[in-house]
Amino acid sequence: MLMKNLFTVIIAALLFFSCSKENSYEIKNENEAEPEEMYRQFAVTPETFVSTSKFLKREITSLVTNPNIRYVRMFTYDQINRCTLIQIGTIDSLAATPAFQLTQSLNFNYDGSSILPYSLSSVRTVFPNLVTEFYFKYNNQGYKIMDSVRVKNMMGEPADRQIFYEYGKLSVSSKPLLTGFPMNNVSYDTLSLLYGGNIRRLTSKRVNTNGDVLVVYDFTYDDKISPYNKLNIANSLYFENSAIGLGYNVPLETHYLGVTLNNMLSWSTGNFVVTFNYAYNGDGYPIKKEMFLPGSVDADKVVHFEYY
Repeated sequence: MLMKNLFTVIIAALLFFSCSKENSYEIKNENEAEPEEMYRQFAVTPETFVSTSKFLKREITSLVTNPNIRYVRMFTYDQINRCTLIQIGTIDSLAATPAFQLTQSLNFNYDGSSILPYSLSSVRTVFPNLVTEFYFKYNNQGYKIMDSVRVKNMMGEPADRQIFYEYGKLSVSSKPLLTGFPMNNVSYDTLSLLYGGNIRRLTSKRVNTNGDVLVVYDFTYDDKISPYNKLNIANSLYFENSAIGLGYNVPLETHYLGVTLNNMLSWSTGNFVVTFNYAYNGDGYPIKKEMFLPGSVDADKVVHFEYY
């Protein structure tokens, strides 16, 4: 049961982390790692943002446990290629006339020509219908230093959730602050980084009244391009839900930081290892991703990527 719970958490939070092989970015000397190199997956700048002409248009995901349902995410951009809307929903392939059924919209809000969104409106269009506003703060380098949301707690009273981000030497950590919620089951996460800007390890401490739980995840990568890292919203969101949508921050949910530069080949915790295979187009962007659980011969999950 513990392994099943760990698997659920990690699938919900990490399937869209992407990076290079660890040995491709081995830290030879910590003094060689300049801050802009170590943290560049957390900072969106005009230079890094406009360096691509290829942006995600649509993602279509199928699961071995429910192969007839397609989980879809559609991306919309404005005239300067800022992501303004992500529509999340499903297509039932067994329906007489298969059609996209919208379940959630993520609307991004900007000040002037800034490429960093200052807020996100999450609109759920299925029960329970819900509109939630999330707000972001960044430092002068464009790193996210805080996100926040106000919702109601179990008593129906206003409650706040803030997460603060700290950038240390070769690491990034998250520190949550809840007002109106108990701190039980909240996670304090630390990312250990590789030279070149990828994530080597996630150490997650979940606070629990029966004793804190510590879980460690390790990652390996290829050297191809992560399309998420090319989006201007990359450091504003968590790319976290493998089935129904990316990163929509709710209180008491486990949170992880950022996306990375290339595509994940595996993640592991203890002896539990999940692996990924990719097919790429001529530009080095993934067009298909397959996920394999331990002992699986056939893919347990398949994602297809389409681009503008």
